Amino acid sequence: MNNPFVFGEVVTGGDFADRKDEVRKLSQDLKDGEKIFLISPRRYGKTSLIFNTLAKLKKEGLYTFYLDLYKATSLHKFLELYTREIALKLETKIEKAIRLIKESLPRLRPKITIGADGNPMIGIDHISEKSEVLRSFDELFELPQKLALKRKRNFVVVFDEFQEIRELNGEALEKSLRSCIQHQRDVAYLFAGSKIHMIEDMVFNKNRAFYKIGKVMNLDKIPRAEFKGFLSGKFSESGFSLEKGAMEKILDTVQDYPYNAQFLCHELWDRHRDRKKIDIVDVRTCLAKIISEQAPYYVTLWDNLTLTQRNVLGAIANIGGDRIFSQDFSSASNIRPNSTLQTSVDLLIKKDILKKSKNTYEITDVFFKEWIRLMTG
Repeated sequence: MNNPFVFGEVVTGGDFADRKDEVRKLSQDLKDGEKIFLISPRRYGKTSLIFNTLAKLKKEGLYTFYLDLYKATSLHKFLELYTREIALKLETKIEKAIRLIKESLPRLRPKITIGADGNPMIGIDHISEKSEVLRSFDELFELPQKLALKRKRNFVVVFDEFQEIRELNGEALEKSLRSCIQHQRDVAYLFAGSKIHMIEDMVFNKNRAFYKIGKVMNLDKIPRAEFKGFLSGKFSESGFSLEKGAMEKILDTVQDYPYNAQFLCHELWDRHRDRKKIDIVDVRTCLAKIISEQAPYYVTLWDNLTLTQRNVLGAIANIGGDRIFSQDFSSASNIRPNSTLQTSVDLLIKKDILKKSKNTYEITDVFFKEWIRLMTG
């Protein structure tokens, strides 16, 4: 039997830990044509939630488009990726898709290229003038609404890791996109991001183009009772038995992070597939093994931090992330004054090593946290 715990990739169907309420709410808002910002820390299952929601909407007859802006390494690449996504979702044959582009976006010159896998794909001839590129985006951002009216079918557009638009002449693109979409009634937009400080600035900063343009949905961890049932069921279905308290130990260890829980359960399943029994000691042993295997990466990460940043992480790992600007924390971390502490915390958040959750700070990789505790405790 294959390992039932899947991590590090988009999961759907039975591998998706049911976020039923989130899928229901998100799909309903998108069906209603809303503009939504989905804000989620990494390792929470954001992209899997998006894909399961889009699958539901597609079954209900909507056109769905998904674009990961991490893949848009330049303005031209963004233009090409978004154009290709729209064209190939509406026309399954490349020749018809190219015809659609020529008819709808006359500034662009589409062409057939050969992808890395040897299959034909759509490319766009490079546009040398930046002003022409931006005018092409104006036309492209208007296109979903025009096609929705023409085809009499609503569209849903998803920009994942939307904060990356800031690296692509972001201010001009943001203004262009907002100008185009604010009057669109037959196209819903989902702007998702995992760099929380950046995406929140785009949403809540009144000087930014997307200030108050739509709803904000913050993705939380999966409720423990629901997640516990899902993970325990995976073990049970594959013939495993768990000692009382073992699943609680797993979730305590990973602090309920969905990615890390799937990772730890995957490793436990692999290491005990013959015995098919897991106890609390097995969880501790497996955790130690994971930390040992990840150590070379963690050493490199640690070496690239300043002494002050290391002190901050060491203190959070050992005494927790509550009240980190208090005198007690300052003494434990050997950092004075508070301005120095604030600078280090801000940089660690920017590097996605630390995140603020309500009134506390957490190290985003719980295995890195355990490694730090071993190093500094």
